[in-house]
Amino acid sequence: MSITFKGIASKFIAAAKAFKADILKLAAKAPAAVADVEKDAPEVEALVNLAFPGAAAVEDAALAVFESICDAVEAAGPAAAANGLSVSLDKTLVTKVQAILPALKTAAKA
Repeated sequence: MSITFKGIASKFIAAAKAFKADILKLAAKAPAAVADVEKDAPEVEALVNLAFPGAAAVEDAALAVFESICDAVEAAGPAAAANGLSVSLDKTLVTKVQAILPALKTAAKA
């Protein structure tokens, strides 16, 4: 069974968006809660990582890859849309992606 990054990434993104929406609702209703959320961020991240093992690393790698793609598209300008674009990933980014592959494969089996 092969995994698709798109499928797994959309699961993580949906969960992250739902979590973010809940946090934003809380912040809108109780501005004082924002300080508590920031203070408790490490604990919240640990709980999210329990529910979604490797989520923090996956999020970090996905955002780094997406940022690299965005930078390349922006640098190429209109030529990117006209001709497509190949994006090279540096050694650091490849290492980040390699580190999260086991978590992605596990999530794909769930």
